[in-house]
Amino acid sequence: MEHGRYDITLGDVPAEIVEIAQLGVPVGYIDRHMESGFVLADGTALLESEKDESGFYVGGAGMDGMFLRTNERYEPVRDENGAVTAFRRMSEYLPRFSAEEQALIFQYGMNTRDNLVADLTAALPALARSPQVRGLFASTAEKLKLIPAEDCQRLMADIRAAYKGRSEQSIRERQHAARKPAGKRKRSVER
Repeated sequence: MEHGRYDITLGDVPAEIVEIAQLGVPVGYIDRHMESGFVLADGTALLESEKDESGFYVGGAGMDGMFLRTNERYEPVRDENGAVTAFRRMSEYLPRFSAEEQALIFQYGMNTRDNLVADLTAALPALARSPQVRGLFASTAEKLKLIPAEDCQRLMADIRAAYKGRSEQSIRERQHAARKPAGKRKRSVER
């Protein structure tokens, strides 16, 4: 283990947090109505129905009731009760990675692009018997090499925060479901 490899952590990378300006998004050119979503303080519209394959909100510009998709991705920031309080603007490089590649970055990304690429590359010989997994590791490493080091660190930090937040929300939801009175739970009776 080289000296200083773990001195920097992704927790040191500042997030870009955008406040919520309005609940609901006005849509419809002729038939104006509100749809479930958020309008952020920077004017970005986020519709509940517009998420990418990884579950990130796809940013949009609301113009005359039309939702025009942008390349921006957002993840909810939640309080201790699970309520959405703001949104984290994700790295501009996030859409370049598939859901599987993002999960891989979450698992292996600890601090710097070079360390992540080195770790993914070091695993390749052990993955010779699994071409699909080997391809996943190799393609992720190649894509990461094309991103400037500082931007890659932000990408890793955003992915880590999003996946960690999702895990915490899942735990809160399971705890909440477990606290429901026994009479309100559905029971399955087999004979």
